[in-house]
Amino acid sequence: MYRGSYPWDGSLTMGRYISRVIVSTEPRSSGRGGPENYRGTPDRRSSGSRGPENYLMSPERRFSRWRGLENYGLTCCVNALLQSFIATPELKFLLNRWDSSSVREDALNNVPVHLKGVLGAIRDPSCRAPHKDFLRCLDRQHIQLNVQHDADEVFLAVLNFIHQQMDDKALALEIQSLYRLSVELHHQCVECSSNQSLPGPSYLLSLPLHIRHQNNTLKDCLASFFELQELSGIDNCFCDQCKTRTPFKHGHRILSLPTILCVQLQRFCYSDSGWMYKLNCSVEFQESLDFQDICSQDVFSKDFQKNESTKYSLFAVIVHSGFAMFGHYTAFVRSTTGSSWFYADDNHVGPVSWEAVRDTYGGDSSRTAYMLLYRREPTQTQGGGEGEEQEGERQEGERQEGEKLDGEKQGGEERGGEKQEGEPEREKPEVEKLEGERREWEKQEREKPEGEKLERENQGGYKQVGEKQEGEILEGEKQAGEILEGEKLESEKLREKQGG
Repeated sequence: MYRGSYPWDGSLTMGRYISRVIVSTEPRSSGRGGPENYRGTPDRRSSGSRGPENYLMSPERRFSRWRGLENYGLTCCVNALLQSFIATPELKFLLNRWDSSSVREDALNNVPVHLKGVLGAIRDPSCRAPHKDFLRCLDRQHIQLNVQHDADEVFLAVLNFIHQQMDDKALALEIQSLYRLSVELHHQCVECSSNQSLPGPSYLLSLPLHIRHQNNTLKDCLASFFELQELSGIDNCFCDQCKTRTPFKHGHRILSLPTILCVQLQRFCYSDSGWMYKLNCSVEFQESLDFQDICSQDVFSKDFQKNESTKYSLFAVIVHSGFAMFGHYTAFVRSTTGSSWFYADDNHVGPVSWEAVRDTYGGDSSRTAYMLLYRREPTQTQGGGEGEEQEGERQEGERQEGEKLDGEKQGGEERGGEKQEGEPEREKPEVEKLEGERREWEKQEREKPEGEKLERENQGGYKQVGEKQEGEILEGEKQAGEILEGEKLESEKLREKQGG
């Protein structure tokens, strides 16, 4: 199999219809120039998984870094994609939430089950081939071994398998939403400038960008994708305002941005004679990306959330080396705990610099970047951002709190409207009505003459005296009784004195 860093020995016959090469499926060295320990990274450092520097490490320390994956027969495409999945902890977190033990029937052909196993065993030093079952599962799903595949097509196929084969459909939708870019198709009449948005949003799991036969930049390619294109002539559309077919401007408007943005650089084209060829022209990209700086405000839909972050940082690059009919895939991945970059070429992994990643822009070399994966940066209101695990814990806490409130509400209904802490005994309108009646009655009592009150009491009428006034009367009667008792005692003492 051709490798971009080594000369092609001419043993393979070039041709349009050559796409299947039968090789051994046993693990083998991925280099053609000698033992794999002498292979080097783009920085010319030793990077073999069994290289001399690794003999000085314990197995735990050796596998704590990025781990290489054996090539089992033209599986470099899947290996490179797996390295990008390993660099996506958000995907691993969502898969770990899935109870895959519920999949009992046809588990051998279940792609998400085996992908979960790969991401869980990749750091296990006792597992020599953590991705072998995943490769066999894809082979049974018609992504065959010993056949060259397109990385973007395999990427979309894996996401589709996750959506179709997971029994937890809500969780499968969360995984797909991780990569989903939501857009709406926008039409604008050239004659009357009326806007017409087609019903329903569209979803892109991978953003295909057209590149020109000259030097390009990623920002220019993105701006060109969202730029309005004019439809005229036989492509005229019917305008509801003009009541006839008129030229239209057609384009996409962004509804929401994904957490992981996957960009595919369309380097493979067809000539007029029907032959496929590869564009090795330069496409310059940066480690950071901001849609606000690239696209105008008209590109964002009116339903786009204004507080949503539009900034992204690069964390993986899938590289294709070779020609359209045959080639080799490798990957650059950035550490999840820092800004260090690593280069993964099947079972060879080693640290590299950002300058090595920039060498894949293209131009003079056939070793070019094919897929770019960006991670959205958190907004400032998120306090520096929280990880997927923390986000999951927060959502779980909100769910438990909601269940608690629902339980309290149900308990209140069962108690038949008993008074709860901080709540009135009656509805607010009834309380206000009773309070108003009480105040009106007290006012009328104060205005009535004293004789009328006593007359009502003597006639056996109801006593309209408040509790406060009744207490004052009882207190007065008590004091009067004490005075009479004192006067009686004084009179008895005076009589005794006079009699004596």
